[in-house]
Amino acid sequence: MLLWQLILIQVITFVVLAFLLHQFLYRQVTRSLGRLQQLYQENREREEELKRKREETERELRTTMARHQEEIGRLRAEAEATARKMQEELLAQAKEEGRRIVADAEAKRERMRVSLVSEMEEKAVGLASDILGRVFTAPVAQSIHAHLIDELIEEIGKSDGPRPELETETVEVAVPFPLTQTQRERLNTIFSSNMARSVDVKEIIDGEIVAGMVVRLGNVVLDGSLKTKVKGMLAYVRESLSR
Repeated sequence: MLLWQLILIQVITFVVLAFLLHQFLYRQVTRSLGRLQQLYQENREREEELKRKREETERELRTTMARHQEEIGRLRAEAEATARKMQEELLAQAKEEGRRIVADAEAKRERMRVSLVSEMEEKAVGLASDILGRVFTAPVAQSIHAHLIDELIEEIGKSDGPRPELETETVEVAVPFPLTQTQRERLNTIFSSNMARSVDVKEIIDGEIVAGMVVRLGNVVLDGSLKTKVKGMLAYVRESLSR
């Protein structure tokens, strides 16, 4: 009897204990499971949010990189265009500078040539005049001299009307030989008529003229000397040869 009572008490105790444990543990387990489920859901949501943000960040990064690549391409194209333009400008400047240098060199060479030709002509004229002065006999030189003077007097006499604007009162006449009275009177008459007043003819003897005469009226020079005639002949010959 005692054994059955003991067993019954143990069974009742076990059942009560099991009931209490069931009630207590079930609630705890249920709450824990609910909490775990909530945490799991929150983690899923956070993962989804992180995934969404990562995808947005990647899209923004790709967009930014594409924009930067486009900007780099544009800047590179602008830099290449600027470099080409600068190269073309430098090339054009170099060509222009080259043309200017060549033109300056050509102009300098032409000036040197003209100067050399002029110097040679002066020497040739001087030499020719000197040779003619030495070769001509006195009668021949006098004849050429008289012809050149008459030629210049006729040319002066053909001038267009009076020239009262010439303010000089003295006409200088450079000749290698003294003027004849007739020549002096003709010059005096012509210049007095051309200048509309009486003038003084001043005669200057210059042996370097060789033949002919040089007339000076202030700043006006009328050259009818043999040297000028020879120079004109040389210029004519040079022009004929250059054709």
